[in-house]
Amino acid sequence: MERVTLPATTRPLSSAEFSIQSFDKGESAMSSPPAETDRSDTGMVMAEKASSKDPETVALQGDDNGDGDESDREEQLDKVAQSKLAGQSLLTDLDNGLIGWDSDADPTNPKNWPKRVKIRVMIFVLVTAFMVPTASTLFAPGESIMAKEFGLTNSVVKQFTVSAYVFGFGYGPLMHAPLSEIYGRKYVVACSNFLFAALNIGCSEATSVAMFLVFRALSGVLGSAGLVVGAGIISDMYRPEETGRATSLFLLGPIMGPVFGPILGGFISQRAGWRWTFRAIECLGGVMMVAFIFFVKETNAAILLRQKANRLAKSMERPELISIIDSRQPRMSPGRKLTMGLLRAAKLLCTSPVVLSLSIYMLIAYSYLYVFFTTITAVLTTRYGWPIELAGLSFIGIGCGTFFSLVVVGSTNDSLVMYLTKRNNGVREPEMRLGPMIFGSILVPVSMFWYGWGVEKKIHWFPLVMSFFPIGAGLLASLIPIQAYLIDLYGPLGAAASATAALNILRCTAAALIPLCVPTLIVRFDFGWGYSIFGFLAVGLCTIMSIFFVKFGKPFRRRFPPRM
Repeated sequence: MERVTLPATTRPLSSAEFSIQSFDKGESAMSSPPAETDRSDTGMVMAEKASSKDPETVALQGDDNGDGDESDREEQLDKVAQSKLAGQSLLTDLDNGLIGWDSDADPTNPKNWPKRVKIRVMIFVLVTAFMVPTASTLFAPGESIMAKEFGLTNSVVKQFTVSAYVFGFGYGPLMHAPLSEIYGRKYVVACSNFLFAALNIGCSEATSVAMFLVFRALSGVLGSAGLVVGAGIISDMYRPEETGRATSLFLLGPIMGPVFGPILGGFISQRAGWRWTFRAIECLGGVMMVAFIFFVKETNAAILLRQKANRLAKSMERPELISIIDSRQPRMSPGRKLTMGLLRAAKLLCTSPVVLSLSIYMLIAYSYLYVFFTTITAVLTTRYGWPIELAGLSFIGIGCGTFFSLVVVGSTNDSLVMYLTKRNNGVREPEMRLGPMIFGSILVPVSMFWYGWGVEKKIHWFPLVMSFFPIGAGLLASLIPIQAYLIDLYGPLGAAASATAALNILRCTAAALIPLCVPTLIVRFDFGWGYSIFGFLAVGLCTIMSIFFVKFGKPFRRRFPPRM
């Protein structure tokens, strides 16, 4: 019997990759042929499919008679694509030398771990995600004290002592995310925590501004793995219907960290000196490094199955055994694999209009948060006469808003998706998560108007502090659905961490650079109209963009499907 053998360089697409690429082009979504296929058998299978006209074939190829409702066909297409993504088999096939999970209920699969194990992992992930951004603002109240010690008078350089770190953890994830997807989550985060602690020692012992800035930027670049690898861990452990709540808990760190930083930093700087703000955080970094090494299990399925395949290859004396995930990847040298991984997040940002649009949205909202962080202390100490440590307590307003969104959005996002799926005849669409974005996009400019005119008119301190509530609530109400949406899209492709890193690039760059110039512009226009200008900009971009994604996100995603 004549057989057809594919070239050695040909790689069958995984079901997730194939369904996304072929589905959105309207092409046939039949599985890729195996590396060796019998022609006569293939002909019989194709004939049977053609004669039976199963729903998949009808949906993808259309009715032979040309009639049939287009909306019904699109619904069938969505069902096919989702079934392909959800049904990607990762089960062991010893006959073909492929090692995967032993069954759908395999206890070694992170998605089947007991709840207590998942909670333990999430606690350490949450603390790490809290620690890294806390360091961005913990030093903020002590910045003026350090400036006096070093005789620093340039206002831009003074501001950059805070924002250099934020700039660093906007680009560090470009390295951490692919490393975690190639070599595993556990040790990438553990190494990052070690570097975080070591480089903060350099900050605390700095003897010049230049030395301080170098260590400050490097600590942001090399110590920021927890900000993005957490998204990969969530994708590893939780199924799509569970990611909303897990994501909301994880995002408490990136949002609440900068809120608590000035509160703690104000007291530490005033009573112990600015150097102790770094000594405190470096101790926490060392503790989290030890915690990840000894108490956190590896969650990356590709790493776990590769280790399992290596063990079985030795014990069964079958060196040809290979992980089922590795079998679906192109063969390449470790150096090339790492290079491609390092470019993955940047590639997503440049080639995916969906990722780019959501990154621009978060760029605007997140940069406004850091405008608040870098101006509130100065406003309250100069216009209201507050001491530094008391000014730090004003950030409680942002924390209250964040907690509000966590309760309202975080606890209901998964339930909202389940409800909308039921109404949509059981078809789950990623855009069902994005509704709260509209709510969040309205609250962000509300804070800008409220705070700006409140400072202008010098209103009582209590309503001024409460003006921070909407931006805290709006940020988390936007970030929870956006990050859960990207995890839903790129988790099945094994690139959730890279998608999150792409989201961070513009967001953190803006958070680092905009506070260098925006406060000067605001003072030039005065606080009322200065903040109002940026409030109008938020309405014009964030609110309109959120409405667009909620109403037209599905066709937009189908036009530009997720690809790697």
